[in-house]
Parts: sequence; C-alpha cells; structure tokens
Amino acid sequence: MLRFLPILLLFLWACSPTTQTEIYRFDQIIVTKNPTNAPPAFPQSFFPDQTKFLQSSEFKTSHIHTKEAYLLVESEESIDSIRKRIETRAAQGDWKLIDKTEKNGEITYLLEGFIKKSLSIVVSESAGNSHFLRFYFRKQSSY
Repeated sequence: MLRFLPILLLFLWACSPTTQTEIYRFDQIIVTKNPTNAPPAFPQSFFPDQTKFLQSSEFKTSHIHTKEAYLLVESEESIDSIRKRIETRAAQGDWKLIDKTEKNGEITYLLEGFIKKSLSIVVSESAGNSHFLRFYFRKQSSY
C-alpha cells in the first residue's frame, strides 16, 4: 500500500485546480484573468499586503501609456486595515482624496492625481474573511 502513496499524491496534485493566467488582447485593450501582477497604472501602495489579483483590464493609447484600467483584488486583510491604508496613502500628497462614500456595505473612494488622473477604489465587505477591492483608473490627458 505504501508503494502506491507517491503515485497517489502525484495524481492528486495533478488534479488539483490551478489558477492559470489568461490574457486576451483586442487592439489596445488587454483583459487578464488571474493576473500575476497589477497593471502599472495603479499605485501599488494602495494595495493590501495579502492580495490576490482576480481580474484586470487596460485600455492603452500607445504601447506605454494607459488611458483606463480596472483591477479586481481579493484580500483577507480587515476592513479597518484596508481603510486605514487607503486614507493614510491618500494623505501623502500625490493622490488627493476628493470623496469618500459608505453605502450598502461598500466604501467608495475617489482620488485625483497629477496630470488629470483619477482613481476610484471600491471596498466591498463580505460574509467570510475575504474582502473585494475594485480599482478604476482613468487619465484625462493624452501625455
């Protein structure tokens, strides 16, 4: 019986679900399921420490410049910790907190950055230990 244990473990490991990254490109739009990292337009200092990237999308005006971006993140960090991180980060000066709204178990932040950039963050409470954060980025200018 013990001689079949390594084979059984290998079989169970091979059958376990994996979260592979899937990337779809449509001209200037890139959609990613289970991305390994966030689009570069997002300031990563707003992200919780324990972050799992679920979905992202980017609309680029060129190969370098992002016009719009979206990111869905899951985190097990507490709501209070997430709230404190976002508000502390917004107080540093390069992103100005314009509006904060709490409604129906969601906290929405609207921030404004230099060169006509805007960032919205929606924090959703969940019944379990994990919380969802949705990030929306938009750059109004063409440079």
